[in-house]
Amino acid sequence: MLPVSVEHVAVVQVPMEYTFIPTGVKVAILSEHDNGEYKMCRSITTGKVFYAHSTQIKAEEAAVEEPPKKTRQRRGRQVAKPDVNVQQAFARVNINAATPEMLTQTLKGIGMKTAQEIKDLQRSMPGERFSKLDQLKSISKVDWDAVLDDSVYVE
Repeated sequence: MLPVSVEHVAVVQVPMEYTFIPTGVKVAILSEHDNGEYKMCRSITTGKVFYAHSTQIKAEEAAVEEPPKKTRQRRGRQVAKPDVNVQQAFARVNINAATPEMLTQTLKGIGMKTAQEIKDLQRSMPGERFSKLDQLKSISKVDWDAVLDDSVYVE
């Protein structure tokens, strides 16, 4: 018998993104049931878990992530280069579930102090939740008509 040479082949898995077709929401597949006919999904934006039929889920190849950005030295300390489009990372934000950091990055013109005031106001609400966006208008130093758009919602 002759020796057989076997070359090792690297298998690269392409990351997949999934979309729940009826609403267009990006989801993560948690598990499959009934031989893959039903999938347990979690919404990327709201975190809600639900079941969907396999025909309601569309798989797409995920965009390949770029390697981490290089840091540069400035006066002996590490300074990371800021993301160019932070707005895209948090396309839509649930005001009840968002952290103050997410609010500052998503809402144009909102700083850390105002974001903390929003969260303090939320804690004073019944059930510690906003029921509608108009409740934010009690914080007076912000032009809410300009700030509130489709990127902010209450759930």
